[in-house]
Amino acid sequence: MNVLNLRVPVQVKIILTEDTKAQITGEINQAIQGIQRELDQIDFQSRKALQDAEKNGPQAMNAVQGRINQEVGMRMERREQMMQQLVQIQQSPIGSEIPGGQIDTNVEVRVGDVWEDVIHGTEIVLRDGMVVEIRRAGDHA
Repeated sequence: MNVLNLRVPVQVKIILTEDTKAQITGEINQAIQGIQRELDQIDFQSRKALQDAEKNGPQAMNAVQGRINQEVGMRMERREQMMQQLVQIQQSPIGSEIPGGQIDTNVEVRVGDVWEDVIHGTEIVLRDGMVVEIRRAGDHA
């Protein structure tokens, strides 16, 4: 067997433009608002849950309060991460490259290929949703 097909990750980079900056900022703000709505819903539901647990004693109250604190904590952490991303995007200069995620692709591997080039070898660069460059390891663009 001289050729093998593998699935490998490909990094996606985004060149920041005014449009992409506005789009990403809007998406992050929407996500933050969604988390805030979840927190409001937890607050509303927790009052009822605590009232019900109160009838079953202090252990039940502590258990419910623990679950509530855990749920609130997870969302607060996510909201904080989103807020940090928002600041990072707002401070990033137009024209800079930012991470845009990762996709998987199939590649052919042959005897003699450099393993690092196969595994970490490709990046796709987008500007305003269009592919403007495909970088491969060993290429000097």
